Amino acid sequence: MAPTGSWRVYILCFLSHIIGLCIFLKGFFPSKVVLPGHNEFSIPDPFVQSNGKAQFENVIVMVVDAMRADFLFSESRSEMKFVHSLINQNSALPYTAFSTPPTVTLPRLKGITTGGTPNFLDAILNVADDKDDSQGLSSQDSWVHQFKYCNPTNRELHFFGDDTWLKLFPPEEYFEKFEGTNSFFVSDFTDVDNNVTRHLNEELSKESNWSGLILHYLGLDHIGHKGGPDSVFMGSKQKEMDSIIERLYNYIIGESSKETLLVVMGDHGMNEIGNHGGSSVGETSPGLLLISPKFQKLSQGLKSPLKDDPHYQYYRNINQIDLVPTLASLLNFPIPTNNLGVVIENILGLWDSNEKKHAILLENCQQFKRLVEAKYSSTDNEYSNIMSKWEKIQGLDHDSAQTSPYYDFLYEVQDILSLSATNYNYSDIWCGFLILTISSLSTWLISSYYFFMGSQLNKALLVAFQACTVLYSVHFHGSSLIEEEYQIWWFFSMIFIIFLFCYSKFKGIPYFILLITGFRLIRSWNNSGQKFSTPFTTAAYFLNNVSVLWSINFIVFTIISFKICYQGYFVNCFSIGTVTGIKQKITNVGGFLAFVLTHVVSSISFVFKLSQFHNDGNKVPEWALWIINYTCDSFGIDIENSNKNQFQEMNIQLAQISFYGIFFLLLLRILLGNLRSCKQALITDLTNIMTILLMQQSRCENIPIFLIFFITEWSISKILHNDGKKLRKNLDELIIISTSFSLCVQNLSFFSIGNTNLLATVDLSNAYNGVSSYDVFLVGLLTFISNYAVVIFWSFVSLKLIFEDSFIRFSNDLSENLINYPTIFKKKILIVKSFLTLTFYGISVINLVGSCINLRFHLFIWTVFSPKLLYFASWSVLMNGLIDFLVATTLIAIS
Repeated sequence: MAPTGSWRVYILCFLSHIIGLCIFLKGFFPSKVVLPGHNEFSIPDPFVQSNGKAQFENVIVMVVDAMRADFLFSESRSEMKFVHSLINQNSALPYTAFSTPPTVTLPRLKGITTGGTPNFLDAILNVADDKDDSQGLSSQDSWVHQFKYCNPTNRELHFFGDDTWLKLFPPEEYFEKFEGTNSFFVSDFTDVDNNVTRHLNEELSKESNWSGLILHYLGLDHIGHKGGPDSVFMGSKQKEMDSIIERLYNYIIGESSKETLLVVMGDHGMNEIGNHGGSSVGETSPGLLLISPKFQKLSQGLKSPLKDDPHYQYYRNINQIDLVPTLASLLNFPIPTNNLGVVIENILGLWDSNEKKHAILLENCQQFKRLVEAKYSSTDNEYSNIMSKWEKIQGLDHDSAQTSPYYDFLYEVQDILSLSATNYNYSDIWCGFLILTISSLSTWLISSYYFFMGSQLNKALLVAFQACTVLYSVHFHGSSLIEEEYQIWWFFSMIFIIFLFCYSKFKGIPYFILLITGFRLIRSWNNSGQKFSTPFTTAAYFLNNVSVLWSINFIVFTIISFKICYQGYFVNCFSIGTVTGIKQKITNVGGFLAFVLTHVVSSISFVFKLSQFHNDGNKVPEWALWIINYTCDSFGIDIENSNKNQFQEMNIQLAQISFYGIFFLLLLRILLGNLRSCKQALITDLTNIMTILLMQQSRCENIPIFLIFFITEWSISKILHNDGKKLRKNLDELIIISTSFSLCVQNLSFFSIGNTNLLATVDLSNAYNGVSSYDVFLVGLLTFISNYAVVIFWSFVSLKLIFEDSFIRFSNDLSENLINYPTIFKKKILIVKSFLTLTFYGISVINLVGSCINLRFHLFIWTVFSPKLLYFASWSVLMNGLIDFLVATTLIAIS
């Protein structure tokens, strides 16, 4: 059946595939190279006023995570009335601050403290364990370091909020007072902010002695992840942040004896579903405010709020890193060494002297010039062009009001250095590419040799599979094709159905109608890609009709309960005597026990999803309110006088009970199956039980898609059964057809539930089900399951189609199931399937890696190609390696 020594050969090919990919990623995403040391003034005190003092002595930096510009400034989106009044009275300078991708917290904090452009690797480090301080900035220059340690005195810094700051800046070195809050527990909307606000009584008292106060609030970001920008909790959270801004402003105009600058900003924005990490306009458009009564002298004449802008461009547009040199000029400390920000132009009006304005901009230019000298040699064309502009600056009259030549120089250098900030490790890149090429070609040759020389397979099937694989892999060379990959899988899915229809000689037309209908419904479930979106999706319909949504969800959970009991041998493990057929399963006493256990676990899972839906601020249908009331009463919660924390704790317990119940059913099926020799249908039973977990880890509006999956699974099984005798005489044809079907429906389903090739669509809404505190392993596992739930489902179905096909159709003819074959033969079937899928991933990775090498200086390398690399790595390692091979091998071994 399979090549000699195939297990060892496959493992060698797979490991070399992973090793090559890891080496390439290491070279492609290297740690960013920065200039060492801390900057000093080029001339003495270039930023002070004519009286020798800085514009401000103290600073408060308030970061509101994911504070998109419209949340601050929009007429219909913003509830921040006090902020609007500050703008109207000219006490605040408002900006839309472009946030360079990747738009996640760690790289953004690095950008707004050092002034440098982010490294894509930081997007991965963003989810590192709390104990990991490898991404710290203690050895790199930043405004935090300069503000604290620059002459004439050491300034005292206090920090409260997102503990990412404490990873970047060791607290014992930078903060006299601090308390960190974990940023990853997105189910928490209140405590995560109350833990910051409770310190304000002390920090804003007359006895406080800080020079800098940093506050990082997380609740608004968490609301976005759970319910999106239109969540019912968004308005109240904005009002809460607005009241804190008012409190801070009253402090700086009243209690504070020193000139204090208040900075309010978002580290990034969010997209239309509340996520971030990508490059959409919503994610890259956070708001920024510089607040002080001093700004009234600038006579801005601005009005707030403004009408909605679909592009989120409100007031003056700046680069977010421009904040760094601006803070340096306002607080009088050297601009950090690796800064690429430009002093914001309209703050220059605070200085009365043109000479001081020239000194400020010249200091910024000097700092840029040092970066250029470190980056380029004197023979480079870029260096010569920049230096020629530098010479023009030297000849300017410092008493004139003209500042445009400085800004021309600064913006040109900023653009050049921002685009050339990456230092690829080419030895790792080419080494990884070589290993991947050898591994992929070896896998393809071994697979081809077996199918062409050792199999009776119709060779046209293999040629078609390989041709489609090559055609698919070519799309990695186009950014738009990667963005709209779901269209490619829709095309391949239709080609597969047409091919299968012709291959079956046009038999089973009703089942093909069901199959193509199922695929079309899957395709229409959600918006995917980035070029086109519509409100008329199936998921959107369900969210707008919650009674229909939860009625179907109830049906789906009921169906999976019946499938567990009556599709496989789950009831047989409990039955008294021999049980054959569904009728005996229903009437058997043991069958009743199995039925009760299954429905209890399924019901708890359903109640958890309903409660989670309610806790996220969504309206629950009236017919289901009694379930919420009964559940709250069971947990001792007064639904009329309870708070969100009590509901959250109840949800955690419900999820934990459901997880325990699911794992109990899995364990019970395996143990009783062994004791009673009921190994038949083990794959089917375990798949059905696991489906409860997969539905529980899916968004509520995506649960009904499993009903379509059940019908599609049944339809493809009937189609294969119609031609079953022919296929089972040639198992290789069955393997290729089922594998092709699996790849098509896995990818189509993955994109159809709302996923894309962007980090911004990574769904975190179910990553904390049953988790009371952040745990990197548990949260990582739950995130993987929730984002790949539909893919995992079809991976298990592909095993059922090959080994336990009759159970899908509730057939009593078990003799045709390959699961009855000896274990060694079943493993040979699996290894052929594994070589086939590894061939697909191998050919694909050569083109993907090749395109990234070829387009490494492309405009979209960090926003399109790099995220796809990370997604492909997760498919290769987690799906192909962990699920399709390791888990599948385990199931075959114990069945």
